[in-house]
Amino acid sequence: MIGIIAPLDRHSRLVLDTIYLKRVKQAGGIPLVFDYDIDTLDDVLNVVHGVILTGGPDIHPKFYGEDPSSHMRDVDLKRDLFEITLVRAAAEKGIPLLGVGRGAQVINVAFGGTLYQDVAAEIPRAVKHDWEFSKVNPTDKVHDIRLKVDSKLYRILREALDIMGTTEVFLGVNSFHHQAIKKIGEGLKPVAHTVDGIIEAVEGKEGFIIGVQWWAEYLDEMQPLFNALVREAGEYREIKRELEMREMEAQIRAAKEEQDESHRTSDENNTPPDTNQT
Repeated sequence: MIGIIAPLDRHSRLVLDTIYLKRVKQAGGIPLVFDYDIDTLDDVLNVVHGVILTGGPDIHPKFYGEDPSSHMRDVDLKRDLFEITLVRAAAEKGIPLLGVGRGAQVINVAFGGTLYQDVAAEIPRAVKHDWEFSKVNPTDKVHDIRLKVDSKLYRILREALDIMGTTEVFLGVNSFHHQAIKKIGEGLKPVAHTVDGIIEAVEGKEGFIIGVQWWAEYLDEMQPLFNALVREAGEYREIKRELEMREMEAQIRAAKEEQDESHRTSDENNTPPDTNQT
């Protein structure tokens, strides 16, 4: 069960590209789409075995201790709060996480990292990252990234992309973002960059936590990333089942011991007095 957090439009309707559903189903998972009502957070965590955080508006800088600059665009504070809380709780439980686009930034902020509020304004020599979705094909690879070979992400993509390298390899990716990771969050490590130094992918030092800045759902060669998420989700499901079974067995044993103790107490209370004593 892979939970996908879908944005809401101005009429409170869920808006989600079905390409996410296709990727999850192709990987053998079952996609479950959720909105971001904070009251349902526990329900999401109790049901899903993996989570995908999708693209969307800017993350309000108050969540990483800054005031908004004049370059900030649309924000959704309710979604920010929900997804940041979800990431922290899911990581605590060991639920696999995949962040795409904004999702990678949410993961970083949730772990205490910060963002460039606008790449072009803060890094004048940066390559163009904020290509407009309406003006280029979503599968167009508009710039390269340098991917570290000592990363989980490299191991996931290596076979499908037929890439080899000693320290890093180059991949072409699509790009639709004007914000980017600045200070890396605690427990995360950067594993891909563009030539201008912008972090393009992060992953957790423990567990399955991966965030990619490009829109991986539109690139067929990135299907292994979704396959890996579903595979890890399956392992989490088995661990969760085993823990639930142990907890159930412990409850049964405790109930039986309580019942036996109750019977012993009852038998002792019903024992007639010994009248042969002098």
